[in-house]
Amino acid sequence: MDHVLDAIKPHYEALLDCFLEEHRTGKYKKFSENPYYDEVKALIDAMNILRKYLGWETIKLKDEVEFYL
Repeated sequence: MDHVLDAIKPHYEALLDCFLEEHRTGKYKKFSENPYYDEVKALIDAMNILRKYLGWETIKLKDEVEFYL
């Protein structure tokens, strides 16, 4: 299953970059107001299902934003 995560990862990273760039503008009070939120959240949800199956720690958008900002 980790090969599926490896295939998703480049798409997730590109979309997360777009999300973070938009977040840095300061236009949004909530993550859910960011135009990239739904796509990023969908990928995180999909990856977390696989990560749980593999016994790995799940990803949280809040933690990702704090890490990269």
